[in-house]
Amino acid sequence: EIAEHGQAAEACARWFASPASEVSAHYCVDSAEVIQCVREQDIAWHARGGNTTSIGIELAGMAGQGRRDWEDAYSEAVLERAAELVADIADRYEIPIRKVGPSGLRKELRGVTGHADVSEAFRKSDHWDPGPGFPWADFLARARSLRSLVEF
Repeated sequence: EIAEHGQAAEACARWFASPASEVSAHYCVDSAEVIQCVREQDIAWHARGGNTTSIGIELAGMAGQGRRDWEDAYSEAVLERAAELVADIADRYEIPIRKVGPSGLRKELRGVTGHADVSEAFRKSDHWDPGPGFPWADFLARARSLRSLVEF
């Protein structure tokens, strides 16, 4: 399991670098670091149906984590690092920091989404991460607070 340990991002990046994985994401995030695996201008293979129009961020954690599981010190650090990354990407690409669900994805709305939403929208995978316990409202508020541009 690569979920909650200090080298989770590195382990995830090594897995993505292996041809056997047949998957990738632009970034892997754990409590200590963010590792870029794919250049943002290149397509990563992280969420079938949404790969060509997204920047994929893989968080150290499990889809089965409940709300309280995301509140431990490790997960709080993961969320902080990921929020900083989302704020930076949103600034550079002028992406609104808002949750976009399956119907919004089908309408090509811009924002932040989960693999579960991409799976439901396009029916090309059965992935359900980051899971129903993921603290979306808190995470997006944190990312918004780190954003240097005025929300549009």
